[in-house]
Amino acid sequence: MFILIGEVYGKTGTKTFSFRAYKSVQKLDFVTIKGAEDQWILCQIDKVESHPDGKNIALCKVIGWRDSSSLMALKIPIKPASLVYSADKSVIEKTLKLDKDGLYIGLLDANKDVKVFMDAEGLITKHVAVLAATGSGKSYTVGVILEELLEKKLPVVIIDPHGEYTSLKFKNDNKKEIEMMETYGISPKAYNVVEYSPDPRINPGSIALKFSEKDITAADLSQIFPTKPTSSQMTVLYTSIREAKDHKKGAHTLEDIINFTANSESSSKWNVINMLELVKDLGLFSENPTKLSDIVKPGQASIINLRGVSPEIQGIAVYKLIEQIFEKRKVGRIPPMFLIVEESHNFCPEKEVRASSKIIRTVASEGRKFGLGLCIISQRPARVDKNVLSQCNTQIILRITNPNDLKAVSYAEGITSGIETEIKNLNPGTALILGQEMPLFVDIRTKKSKHGGVTVSVTEQPEIEEKILTFSGVRLSDAKKSLGEDIKAIYYPCFRVEIAKKYYLIDAIKGKMLYLSDNAIKESEISPETSLAGKEFTPRPRNAPIDGDVLNPKIPESKIKEELGPALGGINSVNLVYYPYILGKNFMIDGITGIRKEMG
Repeated sequence: MFILIGEVYGKTGTKTFSFRAYKSVQKLDFVTIKGAEDQWILCQIDKVESHPDGKNIALCKVIGWRDSSSLMALKIPIKPASLVYSADKSVIEKTLKLDKDGLYIGLLDANKDVKVFMDAEGLITKHVAVLAATGSGKSYTVGVILEELLEKKLPVVIIDPHGEYTSLKFKNDNKKEIEMMETYGISPKAYNVVEYSPDPRINPGSIALKFSEKDITAADLSQIFPTKPTSSQMTVLYTSIREAKDHKKGAHTLEDIINFTANSESSSKWNVINMLELVKDLGLFSENPTKLSDIVKPGQASIINLRGVSPEIQGIAVYKLIEQIFEKRKVGRIPPMFLIVEESHNFCPEKEVRASSKIIRTVASEGRKFGLGLCIISQRPARVDKNVLSQCNTQIILRITNPNDLKAVSYAEGITSGIETEIKNLNPGTALILGQEMPLFVDIRTKKSKHGGVTVSVTEQPEIEEKILTFSGVRLSDAKKSLGEDIKAIYYPCFRVEIAKKYYLIDAIKGKMLYLSDNAIKESEISPETSLAGKEFTPRPRNAPIDGDVLNPKIPESKIKEELGPALGGINSVNLVYYPYILGKNFMIDGITGIRKEMG
């Protein structure tokens, strides 16, 4: 429906004109006017001025009209005294080509009855940058895009330094947001999420992220080493890897490379050995690596949860993972996919080279040729590698106030001084989308899934609770963030015994010895023939608040000293401690190792 709102006033052109408004109009409103060939021409108000006669004069930019698939520009100026109408929904959708088969991300900020869709194919082939100040809705916007990609059954891998995106697996239960969903025509929904982490102890319920030892190359190691190896050190490294590969027929480990390096006659070998030992101690490489085919699956969001992981390990894990994804995608071993890098200024910084920098640059420049889409997210665009940012042809920009960050996004096509001013004043949840045929201000829709990027309140202090002696590892509060509320903590009673200045753990219910092997808890019978070799329990207990069920021991401390003690060669001291577990409906998580075990 077209509503008359004004009349063209003064001089006109093919790109701009002014009109005297009969009714109240606002900056960024869409209007339409009849062209010389009787076609409806879409325009947008760029500026509104109030005049002494009480009427407003609006300056408009001409967008054009759509002929078939092309957006047509005017060749002759707008006729003076032409009537101006509010833009009809159908004219806006047709002219802006808002593809209803695309990704539904929200409503036009100036016309809330018009849904905005982004082309999924274009998103992958053009790359995306989501840039905003902290608290402007950056992570929320990315969550909406993620939901839409998963609706299209596309594989998504998210580099998540803060564990914000694991909540995608839960339906949105925020009452206020559920009420808003009717406006956007959506309803709550949960998505298929699989979580990986270099350290499941810190991120409970996640699958351990490991890389193959046999596939590691000298080039990989040169990227991972804390200092750049010299040419002589690289020669030692190449020789040792080749010898290990030949000797073990391609099934070599880091330990094998270290052994062959030790046999080198070069004086450079000692520095190489030290650096190889550092790489080994990272715990990222294994004889049983994580399968990339499990990480990249259609309709699955694989979250690489790096929360609590040291920056050094984060950088190496991101480098290795993206390198493997890129190499496998080039030869078609994994399906076309979308890679999201949160806090990208930490992984591809502007003035610093890190292990992950080079591979992210490569994906930004070459990934589109192989169906590998990249999404760069940052609250500090000025600190992101400009070579990477410039390759992102689609920009989703929320409120930015820092002058350096504004300057960093000013390269984007379609940004004018007027739009820069608008970026400073955007409301949280309103985004400027560039890279389409024209800039669009969009009210980002409500998420269907639960939002995890909520700032922790420092004013809400927990109550002090009774404490028990238990072991550090998985905390129930952290587990609930990724696994939901329907879980509880169980504290299993054990005796920590000291024998010959070493500590061992005895089950206080079954009376068996417990020990960690291959990052899993094992048990063995206690008898005079029991060997203590390899069964030392090194984790140290600490006092911690009780946040779950505490089981009672069935074996008295006296029995440990009097009956089991002699079998173990004498016990110096005994302390009651508790082994933590997280219990879900069909699974259990070891509270020390973070390893998840499914139960029938």
